Amino acid sequence: MAYLVSELSPAKGFHPTSASSVYLPGPIPQYESCSLHLYYSLPPPVFVDTHELGQRSSSYTFSHWGSRDVEKPVHALPQETSEVLINVQIPQEGYADEEEMELNVEVPMHLRYGTPRSTATSKESEGKPYEEIQVEWPHAFLLCASTSSLKSRVAQPSLPAHILAALPSRPSRKLIPIPPHSNFTETTTTLLLPLGNPYDLAFVEPFTAMTVLICFLWIVRVAWKTSRRTEVDTSSRPKTD
Repeated sequence: MAYLVSELSPAKGFHPTSASSVYLPGPIPQYESCSLHLYYSLPPPVFVDTHELGQRSSSYTFSHWGSRDVEKPVHALPQETSEVLINVQIPQEGYADEEEMELNVEVPMHLRYGTPRSTATSKESEGKPYEEIQVEWPHAFLLCASTSSLKSRVAQPSLPAHILAALPSRPSRKLIPIPPHSNFTETTTTLLLPLGNPYDLAFVEPFTAMTVLICFLWIVRVAWKTSRRTEVDTSSRPKTD
């Protein structure tokens, strides 16, 4: 029976990567009319960079729904999920007919900056405030021609209408869900989103202003010295008739 194993790591920081492995039992020719798909539903603080995913076209193609703004913090965007549909072609060569096939899919993700909170109103990790973000494993499934001999032992995946509409069109098709491995009863990953502390503003704002002022004065000084040097070089040149 086909199954899925997925991991989202590291749990701390702003740049986790989803690494999913799909195991398909042989014989391999039975997947000839099938394609593999992984559907991700991401909470508002988590997003993918579509330009980054576009560079992985040799591994998979994708469709994306949701905000494409990679700079805005969580509180500056609507509280809505983003969705990604990954399309993977199943190779038919390089495997023995009865051999199990393992397909690996990596999707780099990013976390948006959260709303600053004091340690008194949020959880702490190593003395710093953070927010817990729950991210579900992707839903994996095969899209096969209705004539395929493959059969499903679990219920059909419940997918939104726009996701179903984005799947490759076929005259007649069937969806075969790929469940998580039976060893994994928990298919949710908890990420720790670092948060700023509003009490730090009393130190950060004046320090930032001072740094900007020092940099400005340094630029003015360098420009003045360069101008003076140019004037001296010009005046020291011998005059020609």
